[in-house]
Amino acid sequence: MGEPGWLRRSLERQRLRKAQLRERRSYKALAKDTLSLLSKKEVESIARECGFYKRKPKEISAFDFVLCCAMASLTEAKRGFATVWRLLAAAAGVEVARSAVTQRFGEGSAKLMQEAFTRAVERLPSSPCPDLLGRLKRFESVLADDGSVIMLSPLLKKLFPATRTNSVDAAGKVHATADLLRRRITRVEITGERESELAVSRSRPIEAGTLYMSDLGYTCYDYFADIKQAGADLLWRLKDDANPKIVKVRHGICAPVSVVRRKLGLDSKELRFTRTQDTFDVDAEFPTSGGSVVMRVVGRYNPETKKYHCYVTTLSADEFTPEELAALYCLRWVIELLFKLLKSSCHLDHVDTSNPHALRTHIYASLLAATVLSSVCHAAASVYGIPGYAISGLTVGIAAPIVALPLLFLWNSTRLTPQKLADMILRVLAVGCRDQNPKRTLAKWGVLAA
Repeated sequence: MGEPGWLRRSLERQRLRKAQLRERRSYKALAKDTLSLLSKKEVESIARECGFYKRKPKEISAFDFVLCCAMASLTEAKRGFATVWRLLAAAAGVEVARSAVTQRFGEGSAKLMQEAFTRAVERLPSSPCPDLLGRLKRFESVLADDGSVIMLSPLLKKLFPATRTNSVDAAGKVHATADLLRRRITRVEITGERESELAVSRSRPIEAGTLYMSDLGYTCYDYFADIKQAGADLLWRLKDDANPKIVKVRHGICAPVSVVRRKLGLDSKELRFTRTQDTFDVDAEFPTSGGSVVMRVVGRYNPETKKYHCYVTTLSADEFTPEELAALYCLRWVIELLFKLLKSSCHLDHVDTSNPHALRTHIYASLLAATVLSSVCHAAASVYGIPGYAISGLTVGIAAPIVALPLLFLWNSTRLTPQKLADMILRVLAVGCRDQNPKRTLAKWGVLAA
C-alpha cells in the first residue's frame, strides 16, 4: 500500500491521460476531415483566377473572406455584410470599415465561393453504409433533385419576380442535386421562381451508371425513357392516377394471363390483387413521345390508407424485392433534410441584398457551411466510435453557432490565450457593434444618447 490517497491520484492520472488522448484524436480527426477541405494557398490561388482581388492593399485575404462568409451563415439569422464584418474582426483580427467588406462582394466573390464549395464537396469524407444501402455501391452515385424557393430583396424583382404570392415582390429558386449515399449536395443552380424544377433537371446531362431518385414533382415518362436509354437506373414514386399497361406479372395479381393479354392498367377496376400478399410486382408499358417504354412497377400495401404505394424502377427483380425498393425510396428524404438544414440553420431562407453577385456569394456560403457541418459530424462519429447516422444533422445545425468561431480559430491556426480571447470579445463589440449612424441617434435622443 502507498501513501493515503494513492488510489484517487492514480485514477485521476488515468482520466487525465484518456482526456489528453481523446483531445489529440479529436484534433487529428478535425484536421483530416474538416480543416483539409480548403487550404489557404489553394483559396488564394482561386481568388486570383476569379478576380476577387481588385483593390490594394489586400487587408481582407480571400481565405479569411471565404471562411467568415461560410461561418457567418451559421451565427446570425439576419444574413448580410455586417455578420461577415464582425467575424473578420473577431477571428482574423481584420479591422476595416464596413464598406470595405461590402465592396468585396461582387462577381469575383461569387465565383470564389462557388469554386470553394465545389472543391470542398469533392473532399467530404463518407460514412459506411448499412447493408441494404451497401448494395447500391455498384452505382457511380445515387442522385436526387429538388428545389426550394427563397425570398429576395424587393430591389431584385425585375431579375427574380415572385410568382406564387402577392406578399413578396422578389423570389428565386435554388435547384439542387444531392448525393443520397454520401448525404451531400453536389450541384446547385439559381433561377427565378417561375423556372420549372423538371425543366432544370432535364437540362442536365444524364450520367451512366447512376441511380436517379426524385419526388412526384419530377414525374415525366419521357424523362424516364431518357434515363433508361442513357444507361442509368431510376427509382420513382408513381402518382396515384398513373395508369401504365401491365405486360408481365411476377406476383401479387389474380388471373395474370388474362391481365397481360388484355393489357389492363394499374387503375383498372377489373384489376384484382391477391389477398395473401401485401406487395405486387409487374412490368408495365408507359407512353412517351417517342413510343412506349417498359419498366418494372412494384407496389406495397399501406393498411392506414388502404392503398398501394406504387414505384417505378429499372432495377431488376433479382436484385431488389418490392419491400426493399420501398425502403430504398425512403433514402430520398435525405435531400429534404439537407434543404431544411440549409434554410433553418444556414439561413438560406431569406437573403437580403440587392446585389445579384452578393446573392450568389451568400447562397454558396450557406452551401459551404452545410458541407463543413457534415465533415464535423463525420469527425465526431469517428472519434467517439458511433455510426454517422447517430448524429442528427438538424441538431448539429442548431448547435452550429457554438462551434463556428472555434472552427475559424482552428482553421487559421490561432493559438488562444486568455488575454487574446478577452481582446477578441471586446473587439467584436467595439468594432462590429458600433452605432452606424450616430448623428441620427443624437438627433432622435438628444442628450439621452450619451
